[in-house]
Amino acid sequence: MEQLKDLKNLYIIWVCPDISWGQVYREIMNNYGPYKNCNKKYLKTKKEKMGHLINLTEDINLKEKFNKNLKLEIKFLINSKEISKIKNKILKIPGIVYKNRAYEKTIMFDNLAKSMQKEDARLRVRQIIDQENGKEKKLKIEFSYKRRIKASGGIKQEEEIESEFDVDFESFLQILNKMGYEITTSYERYRETYLANNIKITFDEFPFGYILEIEGDESGINKMCKILNLDKNKSYPLSCDDIYAELCEKKGIKVKDHILFNDSEMPHI
Repeated sequence: MEQLKDLKNLYIIWVCPDISWGQVYREIMNNYGPYKNCNKKYLKTKKEKMGHLINLTEDINLKEKFNKNLKLEIKFLINSKEISKIKNKILKIPGIVYKNRAYEKTIMFDNLAKSMQKEDARLRVRQIIDQENGKEKKLKIEFSYKRRIKASGGIKQEEEIESEFDVDFESFLQILNKMGYEITTSYERYRETYLANNIKITFDEFPFGYILEIEGDESGINKMCKILNLDKNKSYPLSCDDIYAELCEKKGIKVKDHILFNDSEMPHI
């Protein structure tokens, strides 16, 4: 059990297979949440929450682990008429490499205590299926914990801990269910990924429209925004389901828990 003292997220069940499910379950129930002792005042709206910070000065080791999991990204809503032009600009970036196009199904989970909701965080399972050459090929499962920290100058700072593995998708969902985690929301998308040095550019097709995301260090993000002629002041700081909820509100459509391509009532950007 000594190993479990520093395990703060569910992904550990795949990192340390020698630990039994019963041990993991008990530890999670007793200690779940990477910042259990942080008494944060949660703000009323998600946009306000983007400004909240965690006090990590009390535990240097925790701060070091936390910094390793910090990611910076910026997100833009893209008009369908601009898709071809932006893709052409991406392909002209020096050293850019097109990785792949894949279908992704992402499912969010929470427990009865609403741990994820209280932390403004996500516990996610993502199924990724390659779409290249007109053939579907199962790639992998991603299991992750993600929490928004703040946004500055259009760039989001988030904590993200992620593990990738091959496993039966449905069986894994059942395991989480047995551990007290239920499906809350989900969404589908098609993602094209481009890589350049330490920068990742993703072009996502959601049921409601298109989103461009740039991930990397601050200088790299700023450089890519300049190359692609993207105004950081026009970036979108929230998640895809927030975009969907706002679109539904504008159109007078009831917000659903699952964002799917076969939804005939789906609003569009």
